[in-house]
Amino acid sequence: MKSVKFFLAAAAVLLAASCGRGGLGEGGVVIFDYSQMTEGQDTLVFSDLAEEPEFIALDSDTLDAFTAAIVLITENYLVKDAQAILSKAPVRVFDRHTGRFICNVGHLGRGPGEYLNSSQTFVDEDGGRVWIMDAADRIKTYDLTSGKYIGTVPLAYKPMDEFGAGSASFMVDGRAGTLTVMAVPYEEDACPAIAWCQDLSGKILWEIPEVGRQRTRTPSNTLVGTSFNIDGALDVSFESSGNWPDTLYVLEGDVLRPVFTVNTRSLKSGSSLKSTLLPGKVLSTLTEMQEYMPRIIIGVPVANVLTDLKSGKSVSYPTEILNDFLGGYQGGYSIQCGYLVQSIPAEEFLAAAPQALEQGTLTGSAAKRVRAILSDLQPTDNDVLMLARLKD
Repeated sequence: MKSVKFFLAAAAVLLAASCGRGGLGEGGVVIFDYSQMTEGQDTLVFSDLAEEPEFIALDSDTLDAFTAAIVLITENYLVKDAQAILSKAPVRVFDRHTGRFICNVGHLGRGPGEYLNSSQTFVDEDGGRVWIMDAADRIKTYDLTSGKYIGTVPLAYKPMDEFGAGSASFMVDGRAGTLTVMAVPYEEDACPAIAWCQDLSGKILWEIPEVGRQRTRTPSNTLVGTSFNIDGALDVSFESSGNWPDTLYVLEGDVLRPVFTVNTRSLKSGSSLKSTLLPGKVLSTLTEMQEYMPRIIIGVPVANVLTDLKSGKSVSYPTEILNDFLGGYQGGYSIQCGYLVQSIPAEEFLAAAPQALEQGTLTGSAAKRVRAILSDLQPTDNDVLMLARLKD
């Protein structure tokens, strides 16, 4: 009952937070309030968030290695989750240190051991497995270094229906032989819990039942997202157009606790805050509805917001976050697995890296590695991956 009692208390805190003031709330929850946000003096840069980067030139020797995707990072591997339904490419594994392409994980399709889409992928390096959730009631497992199909693990509950509606995030403890799932509960017989832990046979070890209005009649369009930025825990957000509060949670063991939420009454009508949990901080993108064309209104990012979880203070910055390690290079990035990640096309890296070396924004081992990459990189080669560990 420990986790159930905690979640009931957390729900009460969030209800108060939705109309409370900004700063530190009850139970250590940080409440964002637009009216109390201050304006930063400078543009936010990568070195504000992360330590000295490492650079990895991804394998260009096989066509299978070329793919733009989400990167999952472990001590020795990079796994690119290609979102098969969009790219028609399977999950792929690279060597973390050399960028060498190791294998495709399984095959796309409807046959035994195949998958059509990866709604979430998890890498268990200790157990040597890649876990892919692509169905309502099971997760498929594959060998990490060969990509061969190993088997299927049944889920105790069904976070998605047979048509793929619904969402969940999960993590695996290979040493303990356990699987922890976070979901949006619906239908008592299908998915009555918001979180649970099970063994690999499907036996539930503990669960957190839904509370109040969390449960829906059918699988929800709400997306359960995690960035894996907290060791040994799930950092969870619920992204929805419904009435869910814009809140970040941490599921650690059998305790689900909110760490950041929004005073929704402080936002302009139609505004939203999409947030990512970092160590000790929250990075958010503030979006406002603006007229794009006559009678066409779209959401436009207007600021990045950095919130300190100790003080509760929020500071806004321009929407661009510059890679000052590469002399101010601008490009897409992601924050996951405890790293700030940027995949840089070879041609753009060839233009930006020499300038960064000349300006002295790259030093030490990072500069040495970049020089080695430049000596062999061609404009048509695969991307160069930059990984920078998030600051504590």
